[in-house]
Amino acid sequence: MSKNFVRCCRIRKSDNGAKDLTLPKLGVGKRGLAEYILIYEACFASPLSIWRRKMQNLDLDLLRAFVMVSETSSFTKASERLFRTQAAISMQIKRLEDRIGKPLFVRGPHGTQLTTAGELLIHYARRILLLNDEAHANLSVSQADDVVRIGVSDDYARILLPDVLLLFNKDCPHAQLDIVVEDHFNLVQEVRDGNVDLAVLIRRSESGDGELLRRDKLHWITSMQNSPHTLDLLPLALCSRGCIRREVALRALKEVDRSFKLVLSSATMAPIVAAVSAGMAISVAEDSLIPAGVRQLGETEGLPSLCTVDLVLYRTPGHQRRPAAMLAEHIRLSLSRRTASPKTLQVAQSAAE
Repeated sequence: MSKNFVRCCRIRKSDNGAKDLTLPKLGVGKRGLAEYILIYEACFASPLSIWRRKMQNLDLDLLRAFVMVSETSSFTKASERLFRTQAAISMQIKRLEDRIGKPLFVRGPHGTQLTTAGELLIHYARRILLLNDEAHANLSVSQADDVVRIGVSDDYARILLPDVLLLFNKDCPHAQLDIVVEDHFNLVQEVRDGNVDLAVLIRRSESGDGELLRRDKLHWITSMQNSPHTLDLLPLALCSRGCIRREVALRALKEVDRSFKLVLSSATMAPIVAAVSAGMAISVAEDSLIPAGVRQLGETEGLPSLCTVDLVLYRTPGHQRRPAAMLAEHIRLSLSRRTASPKTLQVAQSAAE
């Protein structure tokens, strides 16, 4: 900074005690004006204003990238969902870590995991983004025009939606819900294309797409009174093509060379449960979906063990409108509060029926 310029500046006090800075009478160009502003701030800035300038604001774009990496456990998948390069996502996370002053992720055998600081920040980040999306939606879109399209299978709809919809209706009373029932692959594509806001679906546990909500073991189920599983030609009642349960069951039987025949195929679980309860066939179901009136079958009864499946949440990439974001949050909270004992969920499912 010019020493002559500094010497030419004079600080004086008015009669009421207020400070003022006299600008030199010399011509002041752009550089001189900038220097004058710096001197003025140095002379008159209050401790509060200095403290405010030192505050670190959390950038929303950085938080959105942080949340997406946390949900996918992968920089690559986060970049795909946010339509950015992996290098750009890595740079955003690095900027956020520099601003926080602590590492947020650590690479492990199961992908990118949150550090202790990351675990603390993720809760704030989700709340900040939710409030941001809520403000954006309320200021730019009429709530009366909001329609949320959610894809969910009928079996999970019976045990999941009652509690979720009650809370959702209180938070978004003007929103309209459109429930979409299609097969897994079509719904995933519909979400990616932006035609469906959310989808709650099951996937194979080895798959990495979607936000993991819970993990369940698949079991063979049969009638309480009859034993169709003892027949040489095993009768099956399964969901229609495209269902993960169907693919897992058929693959397991083929691997052990067990003969079977498909006696019933349905897009919904109600006819399948009816066929199993009547002793017409056996089927498969998760721990949390085993209906009342049937029993599990194990390896001791001549059937192969089945794998686990994941219940996952798929969301449209990028910004979500407030009702969709609120519905997703209620789904997470509902499942996190639920201690998934089969008995509890059987009661809930029976009540829904």
